Amino acid sequence: MPRLLDTSLDGFQVPAAVPAAALIIVHGLAEYADRYRAIAAEWAARGISTFAYDQRGHGATPGTRTHVDRFSRFVDDLNELLSAVHAAYPQLSVFIWGHSMGSIVAVLSAATLHPAIHGVITTSNSLEIFRRGTNPLNPFFRVLSRLAPRMRIPLGLDSRKISSDESVQHAYATDSRIPSTASVRLIVEFAAACEAARKVAPGISLPWLNVHGAEDRIAPVAGSNALHELLGSSDKRLQIYPGLRHEVHNEVPAARRAFVQLITQWILDHAGRSPQR
Repeated sequence: MPRLLDTSLDGFQVPAAVPAAALIIVHGLAEYADRYRAIAAEWAARGISTFAYDQRGHGATPGTRTHVDRFSRFVDDLNELLSAVHAAYPQLSVFIWGHSMGSIVAVLSAATLHPAIHGVITTSNSLEIFRRGTNPLNPFFRVLSRLAPRMRIPLGLDSRKISSDESVQHAYATDSRIPSTASVRLIVEFAAACEAARKVAPGISLPWLNVHGAEDRIAPVAGSNALHELLGSSDKRLQIYPGLRHEVHNEVPAARRAFVQLITQWILDHAGRSPQR
């Protein structure tokens, strides 16, 4: 995959013919940017130029799969792309969409008060993932992440939990580019980042749209509920879709159309405004 704009990131862009806004996509754990190419084209057709990139340890990026030494590197990469998009298209309002793990990257980026961010969309927010079962922040895992940072941990990502659309389930289950494990360091860093996101959310005043499927069994809907309550923004919306699973953007056709329309309208309604800081 080619480098995206003037950055060190592998990714792609789908420009709108007459753009009204720009959207940066931050994918989730164990996936990659190309899974968002079709939906990016839908937004481009609606006037939203879209940019997607592979996070470190994912997709076409070099290095150990699903591994990062510090979660802050994910945030640095997003901020690098934010600066590049803003420099290349200064006339456009720039929005972030972070999915699952990408939602935590989006929260931490928003907390840096990067001047290019006009608003944030998060789907299947991950705040509650690590508050079930074994806590990766316990002393054992913290020590293990230092002594054997690349040790692999099964992710247990059942394709049936991804979407209620069987074609999406099959594509996910047979995708050789989706690893079934992650490094212990990434898991510990991810859990710590979720706690950091809780702490910084009250200081964020950007426009925000939280979306979640009520039947998400990977990232509990409580995560989006918690983030919505914590955010300091006076312009925030929480949309819970009954019956939908983890990838609300990869659901059955009617649900997918509704999601695309929701995001399109929210972005266009906020494009051109001066965001509250």
